This record gives sequence, structure tokens and C-alpha cells, in this order.
Amino acid sequence: MDTGFEGWHLYTACKLTFTHFYKPNDHRYEQFGTGFVAQFPPGDSRFALVTNRHLVDIPWVRPEVAETVLESVKIEMWQSENFRLEFVVDDPDPIFHDDDSIDVSVVPFGPALDTPATKAYPYDKIENLIPDPTASDLVFNHAISWEYLLKCEELWPELQPGEFVTFPGYPIWYDKLQSRPVFRSGMLSSDPQRDYRHSEGGPTNIDGNQQVLFDAFSTSGNSGSPVFVAQRGLPPLDLQPKSSQGDIALTARLEFKPYHQPFLIGINAGHFNDTDSGQPNDHAGLSRMHKLSAIMEILRANTSPSAEAAKATINIPIDAMDAYGGLPENFYG
Repeated sequence: MDTGFEGWHLYTACKLTFTHFYKPNDHRYEQFGTGFVAQFPPGDSRFALVTNRHLVDIPWVRPEVAETVLESVKIEMWQSENFRLEFVVDDPDPIFHDDDSIDVSVVPFGPALDTPATKAYPYDKIENLIPDPTASDLVFNHAISWEYLLKCEELWPELQPGEFVTFPGYPIWYDKLQSRPVFRSGMLSSDPQRDYRHSEGGPTNIDGNQQVLFDAFSTSGNSGSPVFVAQRGLPPLDLQPKSSQGDIALTARLEFKPYHQPFLIGINAGHFNDTDSGQPNDHAGLSRMHKLSAIMEILRANTSPSAEAAKATINIPIDAMDAYGGLPENFYG
């Protein structure tokens, strides 16, 4: 089966470290999860870190610790399979959906990242990553573009139950050799064109609106993973038959129906336990995601016009550079 997935799908996942502070006992602690970076609508040059609300808003999950505040978010993201950026967003101001049951948060940051905490880790020789030593600017294209999000929104009506999905992220089994994400996979269990609810009654923050059930093992660290549906069917094939004289007689396209390309469909929000087992955290093998529509609604409702250019000053640790031969002589000067 050709899923259509490529390396960039895997590397959309960002490793996140949240630092929380509980005022009453002066306690500071860390929590880990996954997220992905997207663009706001045109006119807003900030970046949107998309993740789960339960990772950034502890009082929303546990009202008894209402004086807990989010101090910072450390973001590790791959610009390519050989180049990783790491930076910290201090005093983040997360935004949420108007529907309090939706476990999605957007942390705006940037567009400038000129802090000493912005570091880059190369996993190849510098001359391979930056062929031109005289270049004054580097362009990073990590964020999921607004144009791509609109395309995914357009493809949503084609989504059907039973389709194969994958979600990259940082569960406890992530690749710790170089801090790389891993894929997990599953299948859409409920009808994505409808909202799924595990329990009767009103929505809750663990069983909310705009939710889809999928058959997959989401585990600790996978919260906030982007969920992509696989390619369905075969892509169109362009044909150029030639005449007996070797000239192209006509052009044609052979289409196979049904077909759609892989696309982003939502964000993983956690798993359901087997409620009949009596065992705590006994994974039922079923997880839930919030739909792409919930993400788009947050981004559209919180667009803030900004003309500031996206830029960053990065620092490459000497030991990271030395591991791949150091800085070539033609880069000095």
C-alpha cells in the first residue's frame, strides 16, 4: 500500500517541554509532549505552536491546583532530517477554543527568535547544510503553511471511516539517540463526518466536541501529535502518447477514483482506558483526536495583524559542530 507519507510528515512533530510553577508551595516541574508549528492566516506573521490544552493549562485539567501557571515551553523541531532547532518561549500566552471541551491550544510565538536560547544542532557537515559560505540569510520552512491547512480543509469531506492514519510524535519510545520523532499508526474507527462521544450526556474535557475515535495506541508523550490520513487509491497519471513518427499526439490524464492525497486531519488528544478491566491506565487500544476544524477555528479567531518579519539568530554549539568536522576554513572571514 502506497501511503504517500514522506519524511517531512514525520518531522512536523516537535518535542515540547513545559515548565509549570505551582505558587502555594513554590514547586516547579516539567511535563513533556508533542506539538507542531503552523502559520496563522495571512497578515499575521507569528507562528502557532499547536498542542493539547491539558499540557499547557493544568488548572483546566485539575481545578484543585488553580494557582499553577505555565512559565515556559521549550521547543525542539527539525528543519530537515539533518538540522534541528531548539529554543524556549518564556511567559507563553496560550489561546484556546471558545468551546471549553476542546483539548486544543495554540501558543503564539515569534516571529523573531533572537534569543541566546535559540540553538541549532547539525547532523551533517556544515558545508553540506550551508553550501554557500557567503550567505547572509538562511530560510527555514518548518511550519505547516496556511495554504496547506486550507487544502486539508478542502479535502476533509472526502474522509471516510476505516482510513489509515499516522501520527508522528515523542512517546516514551522516541529516538533518543538524536532526539528524533517516531511514527505511530492506526485506523479511523468512528465516522469522521460526525462527532464521536464516548459517554452519554454533555461534553467534558476528556470527551469533548469535534472529536473522532481512532484505533491506535497513543501513549504518554504522544499528546499533541498531528494526525495525518494516508493516501487513498492511486494518484492521477499524466499520459503523453506518441505517434508513429515519435511526435506527442496528445496529452491525457488517467484518474483513479476514489483518490485523495495524504493530509492533516487533526490532533491527537489521548487514549481511552478499558473501563471494564478495573486496572488504572489499562489502554483500550483506542485513542481520540480533535478535528482539523477545531484548530482552524482557533487560528482564525485569534489572527493579529503583524508586519514584523520572521527572523532568528541561531547559535551552534561547538561540540555539535566538531562532531561533523568543525567549521570549514572557507567559512572564516
